[in-house]
Amino acid sequence: MKLIPSVKEQKKGTKTEISGCTFIFPENCDKRVVNLAKKVPQGDKVVKIVVSGCSGCRGENYRITFKDEIIIWSPTYQGAFYGIQTLRQIIKNGYYDVEEITDSPDYEVRGFYFDITRGRVPTLDTLKKLVDNLAYYKHNMLQLYVEHVFPFKEYDGIYQRTGYMTPEETIELDKYCKENFVELVPSLSCFGHLYELLQHNRKDLCEYENYEPKAIRWAERMGHHTIDVSNPESIELIKSLINQYSPLFTSDKFNICCDETFDLCNGRNQGKDKAREYVNFVNKIVAHVKSIGKKPMMWGDIISHHVELIDELDKDITFLSWGYSPNESPDSINKVKAANKPQYVCPGLNNWSSLMELTQRSIPNIEKMAQYGYEAGAKGMLTTCWGDYCHISPLESCMYGLIFACAKAWNVNCKYENFNELIDFLHYGYDGAGELVNKLANLHICNFWYDLCVHYSNAKFNNNAMRCNTPGPDELNEAFNKCEELIPYFMGTKWENEEARETFLIVAEGVEYMISMLISMQSGEKCGIILNDVETWLKDYSKLYLKESKKGELQDFVKVMYELALKYLA
Repeated sequence: MKLIPSVKEQKKGTKTEISGCTFIFPENCDKRVVNLAKKVPQGDKVVKIVVSGCSGCRGENYRITFKDEIIIWSPTYQGAFYGIQTLRQIIKNGYYDVEEITDSPDYEVRGFYFDITRGRVPTLDTLKKLVDNLAYYKHNMLQLYVEHVFPFKEYDGIYQRTGYMTPEETIELDKYCKENFVELVPSLSCFGHLYELLQHNRKDLCEYENYEPKAIRWAERMGHHTIDVSNPESIELIKSLINQYSPLFTSDKFNICCDETFDLCNGRNQGKDKAREYVNFVNKIVAHVKSIGKKPMMWGDIISHHVELIDELDKDITFLSWGYSPNESPDSINKVKAANKPQYVCPGLNNWSSLMELTQRSIPNIEKMAQYGYEAGAKGMLTTCWGDYCHISPLESCMYGLIFACAKAWNVNCKYENFNELIDFLHYGYDGAGELVNKLANLHICNFWYDLCVHYSNAKFNNNAMRCNTPGPDELNEAFNKCEELIPYFMGTKWENEEARETFLIVAEGVEYMISMLISMQSGEKCGIILNDVETWLKDYSKLYLKESKKGELQDFVKVMYELALKYLA
């Protein structure tokens, strides 16, 4: 049977067809279990839900026995919920050939971290659909990365420009997550990555005094804007942001981020001990988070370079140990383990600065990080989807890696050598779709959109410090030809998941145009792609974008893409 995640144990039995079932629930059954069962096709096969010892009990393990009737047993309703998810996939297969399934997760926390602040603000409907997918593949946590896309009073005049998550939407999403056994954890930039705030409304609190941007906003906000730790108003501002945001969530956790504080002690606090100033300010934030009844978590990249001070940070912090290379090492994870601190491991989908997830990087990264964390005793795995350079990748273009991460977080040691076959059946609904997605990703011999942005930024600002290593004309032409060969497959096939097919068709066409522009830059001649084609593509892309997101920074992307096309295409 084709199942994601693969189950841990199964006893073989007689192959039996199944197309639907009728449920028998225990008295006062959790409504979440009952509501999920309504998504299962109706049929004559009787399914009995047995939940024992569930009052105050933890655990997500479940067992399914297949005899005259199917029995789903778990010590908790959450385990029963996941048993029904497995049954949904079995019914999609149309048969079962087992007597018994016994299953349990390897990671207690299995989460997805979604950037909604760097260009793309998803609609509530999009986020609910995401939660449905997370629950279907047995993930139990969602975090949304937020800087300026919430109506904080400190960001007045900023958040209105792009659209934002309203308090009402946040509360509704939190409720929907709970209905699917998914914990929505607030995540807020509280130290570095405060570009919009410190460049506009509160320049007086920026570590760099009178800072003037040298590149396009997408580049600037990735590299600068750390808050001034020496100004007493800084911590009061951060407290205010936390106080406005925290009450909307039922989670007992709060992610304060505190990553990539690149500018610390390079401006107003020059000459001070960076590590010491970092620890002191983080502890102030953590003290406030704990004072409002939340458990703090934060990214571990800065402290991993100063492990001698890790014990000076509050003992209740959960560290998020991230690393996104396909050849990632376990060093940072092992440092946190050696310090005996709780941690989640955080692989990445490698979709940033691109129209799609680069699976040739993300899949080996997820495999390694899942294994490293499991061996280190990490409590959770939190897979990241960042939005660097305008977050142009549609969510559907990142589902391959996300679903793979769901599989690995539940069953780390399963190799999933037939993953394309599994995802073709359960998600795409087309034999060969996974292979096509990987071929499209493998065309990325460089990050085409990032390279274009660097060239655009250089042209606008003459910033010679920003360079990229674009491949030569032969490699680019080969990638272009392969892309042209792939497009008809996305155009001329019919998938059960038509939204996915349409997404990848638009992505493939966009990749073709971006490669064309890079070829033109190198040759100095207009490319054969005509401007009208790109204009049509931008309309199609915009329609897709607005189907799943608010306006965000779509207009900025369209403007830059069109200006590049105007310069380099016929």
